Amino acid sequence: MPRYIEVDAESLSKLHAGLTLLEQVDSDAMRTLDLFLYGLTNNPEIVDAAKEAIADDAEVDESDVQLTEVAVAIPMGSDIIYYLDGSGLILRREDFAYMGSGGEGIRQMSLAFSHYKPRVTLKYFSKLALASSDAWLDDFLRKEGSGQAATVKQNVHRTEEATQPGVPEQQAAPPAPAAPQAPAQQQIPKQTSLRTLASLLDEFLD
Repeated sequence: MPRYIEVDAESLSKLHAGLTLLEQVDSDAMRTLDLFLYGLTNNPEIVDAAKEAIADDAEVDESDVQLTEVAVAIPMGSDIIYYLDGSGLILRREDFAYMGSGGEGIRQMSLAFSHYKPRVTLKYFSKLALASSDAWLDDFLRKEGSGQAATVKQNVHRTEEATQPGVPEQQAAPPAPAAPQAPAQQQIPKQTSLRTLASLLDEFLD
């Protein structure tokens, strides 16, 4: 059984009619149906919302996130198809997947972290698929996407405390001068008194 099947706008229109009939028969059963529409897109409105969510998670500015493509998982129902095929559906808490960089692989997040809520239609998506769960969104992006990875500029963590503008850095206090050492006591050689020397000379000359 495939994880998802590719669909287009025409097949979704037919599905809308079928879901409408099923909901009339048993609306409770249809509400428990775990059915999702996958959409691959590089639409700026959806990408910008995804960038804002990524920036919020990484605690960086949105301008530090470079992203070109995402895949979105939209819970399905007859009303969802109606809006997507008409005036548009506002994405609020839907999950999206994007290709991470640096060996991260595919990452999945929620648009709930984005303050911007784009209104989208089926025309916003380049590829569509129908799945029985949102668990295969990463597989859909891996197989159908361009593979172009996003880049997120990380914050620079300072190892030294930054000084305020105009305030010079504190210089280390100069070392205290060493205490003067007492001069070493000079040993004064013993001297023979002049009197003793004179007496010795007198004895030598006698």
